Amino acid sequence: MTSTAVTERARYPLLERPSAAIALAFVAGLLNAWTFGNTQTFATVQSGNIVSIGYFLVAGDMGRVGVAAVSVLAFFLGACACSILILWLARHRRAYSMVVLAVETFLLLVLAGVSMMGAVDPWWVAWSISFLAGVQGNAFHRETGMLYGNVAVTLVVQMAGSLLGRALGVRIASDGQPHLRPAGGFLLILGGFAAGGAVGCAIDLVWRGGPLLAAGLLLAVLAVMAATHRGPVDPAQNAPTP
Repeated sequence: MTSTAVTERARYPLLERPSAAIALAFVAGLLNAWTFGNTQTFATVQSGNIVSIGYFLVAGDMGRVGVAAVSVLAFFLGACACSILILWLARHRRAYSMVVLAVETFLLLVLAGVSMMGAVDPWWVAWSISFLAGVQGNAFHRETGMLYGNVAVTLVVQMAGSLLGRALGVRIASDGQPHLRPAGGFLLILGGFAAGGAVGCAIDLVWRGGPLLAAGLLLAVLAVMAATHRGPVDPAQNAPTP
């Protein structure tokens, strides 16, 4: 392992590293695969839900307006609840990553079981998933010191394009910062989104609830890593972006 890699590992917490960012983006893709496949709403891409609200409003389909609006509200409430939890844990000098991941894991496994049995209307499952997506997006939104939004595809694409442009235009003007490697990191995160969506859609075709089960198991692995890691784990909340 190079000295640069060692320094990076020492500098950044476990869940603020590229591997964690890609894993969380993969989970986001799995969640979107289930909600889109079963209710035609998005778990994490709230811009898509908001556009849907406008579309169905013009079409006069107020029922679809309502369900899309509730998805946005659920995501909003999840982010709000996560902020309160993080503040409460910080007040008691406790790490939050393992707690958030464990809660996500448990609830996703419950939702997977409910979905497989068909015990609850899919809309309620989708709204619950959107709530958990808001929790995840608020808790884990950084990768090696950069804001990236593990549930926000638009931001990832924008940052990848912006950083690649800066790398290509280094002879025009340079700020002295590296851009090509971070651009590649964002592209890998985008690949995680796409791969999660593709895998989730494939699983959902043969096993309803399968994408949620897969997401819960992957989060369980991250929770175990967070619980057993010896160094810092939590991403830096509200830290400035380099």
